[in-house]
Amino acid sequence: MKPSYLVTLLNRYLHDDCSEGEAWTVDQWYEARDMPRPLSAPVPTAAEQAATKARAWQQIQARTRPRPVGWRTPALRWAAAAMLVLGLSLGWVGTRRASVGLATGPAPLAQKLTVAPEPGGWRVGTNATGRPLPLSLADGSTVTLQPGGRLRYPARFAPGQERVVELRGEAFFEVFHDATRPFRVLTDKLETVVLGTSFTVRAVPGQAEATVQVRTGRVRVSPRPGQPAAPDAAVVLRPNQEVVYSPAVPALRPVLVAQPALLRPEPLSFDERPVAEVLGSLQDGYGVPIRYDGAALAGCTVSLAFGTENLFEKLDLLCKTLGASYERTDDAIIFRSRGCLSE
Repeated sequence: MKPSYLVTLLNRYLHDDCSEGEAWTVDQWYEARDMPRPLSAPVPTAAEQAATKARAWQQIQARTRPRPVGWRTPALRWAAAAMLVLGLSLGWVGTRRASVGLATGPAPLAQKLTVAPEPGGWRVGTNATGRPLPLSLADGSTVTLQPGGRLRYPARFAPGQERVVELRGEAFFEVFHDATRPFRVLTDKLETVVLGTSFTVRAVPGQAEATVQVRTGRVRVSPRPGQPAAPDAAVVLRPNQEVVYSPAVPALRPVLVAQPALLRPEPLSFDERPVAEVLGSLQDGYGVPIRYDGAALAGCTVSLAFGTENLFEKLDLLCKTLGASYERTDDAIIFRSRGCLSE
């Protein structure tokens, strides 16, 4: 029976306004109140039972008066009803414990992003969960806030003005392109300016370093005013590049990320194709410059098939096939080969 129906039935029972069938239902419940509790409902703790019993007996004392004794007398009817309330309360507690996972262990983490308003039309989104969570901005941009991250942003971006947000922690940004309104991400150490791209900013409070990684497009990164900085410290990052800033080493130096991301689909199979074509496909797919000696590779062909390997694993496979080698620099890959292997 639904709780709302039980409340209505109990009220009619207490005022002798229910049918014989309804009264029999309540009486039968009362007589069966000592039956074992169903296994699907967890048994409430002793403290919960004691508190519920105390509240029920307070209701009995407040509502009962000396009356002639009889099973269907009002006094005992109140007692029966009070026991019904007690049973329902304990059953509700057990059901509630089962439905919300009430336990004696640590409280669970929050399940969604917390957004709080601030004066001046600002909002603060906080991720107190254990997983990344998305946050949509008014201009159509999307921010994926990492656990522990905090983003301060306007509810609406003013027309014709720069879009500015403030970040503590780590977040991945996918910025809606708007050439007339640059998008600016401020941390305690760095300032990142873009028009429309996707990138990650990591600025965890208490850590000396701050990092910006670019997935697509280009961004300009510079130290915030008041931070130690080398002359002309601003740098422009291309896809699959990152910069790490530390007050101890204020110069900003773009470098390749540890694992470049595939930016666009690329051919996976090559059948007697020029090596320069394979290298060009990898360069286009990952947006990473690959430099090589075109004369040394002239006329060289290769047959191979790529799978789910990352960029460097694909280069390893190509080098093994050709007897070549490569090295990483800050902003490119240098591919070296003495020519085609003799048949």
